[in-house]
Amino acid sequence: MKIKISDIAKKAGVSDGTVSNALNNRKGISNEKREYILQIAREMGYFRKNSDQDKLIRLLIVNKQAHVVGDTPFFSELIRGIETECSGQGFELVINHVDAEILKNRRLEDILKTDQTSGILLLGTEMEVQDLNYFRNICIPLVVLDTAFRDTNFDYVAINNVDGTYEIVEHLIKNGHTSIGIINSSHQINNFRERKNGYVHALNDNNLLLSPENEALVEPTPEGAYLDMKAFLNSFLAEFPKEKLPTAFYAVNDNIALGAIKAFNELDLSISICGFDDLPICELITPALTTVHVNKQYLGKTAVSRLVQKINTPNYDIQKILIATKTIQRDSVKKR
Repeated sequence: MKIKISDIAKKAGVSDGTVSNALNNRKGISNEKREYILQIAREMGYFRKNSDQDKLIRLLIVNKQAHVVGDTPFFSELIRGIETECSGQGFELVINHVDAEILKNRRLEDILKTDQTSGILLLGTEMEVQDLNYFRNICIPLVVLDTAFRDTNFDYVAINNVDGTYEIVEHLIKNGHTSIGIINSSHQINNFRERKNGYVHALNDNNLLLSPENEALVEPTPEGAYLDMKAFLNSFLAEFPKEKLPTAFYAVNDNIALGAIKAFNELDLSISICGFDDLPICELITPALTTVHVNKQYLGKTAVSRLVQKINTPNYDIQKILIATKTIQRDSVKKR
């Protein structure tokens, strides 16, 4: 039997209008009361879909012009994993792109058609924690994908950036490198901040000096990273002797590492380097890139699996899931 607004109102001890305001995220109701009504609606099965044609998951990609999310091997593999798991669980997948600015000016329900949606995967790669405010009162199950906003009441499935970086920086240290720089993105996202944290922890735990002059900020694209890294190196060498250069660099993603390798080669510098993501091209370049492997398809499948659990279980607990990584050793790291 279909649950009606009046049924929810009766159980919650409020008017039909108040329930309608809560379900449609309208003004005139406190956040506490809205969440109370939404929880009752979930427990009563108001959002549960009754037919196969309603089994639809939306992947919402919020773009913030950070030049990170795009048509790349990383996101192609991630979406392939999402598609595979949606199909296996009997759900249709619909992908929506939305600019962050649009969220400020339009009702989320109008963008997402929540009345036709079983659940939402929110690709949080370029999002900041304050952007989640637009989704706090969403009436259907939601899982954040590819960023770990740890101090929030949102489910997320993300990469273990800190431990993955820590492990690969320790690999550099075990190969005799004690002067290790970092090539960071000039467009910051949460994943890059976590990776820098892992880098800092690894240096500190091994009593190595953290030198601000050893951090390069570059565009997170191969061509942009090449141009910016070449400029960084020329500026560094104009101020310091060549011996002051780090003997190794950790790049916060593979695209940045690829651009840096080109800059090293042009300036005839023998510097070890490692990256993060394990893109297919890493095996094909010279030297082949040592990097952190991320199982992108498993990341996507796990997020869908968690979302389906939430769809099928109205009264659910928050889960925060980190996907483990592993270091892939290739030729770009030399022993000292």
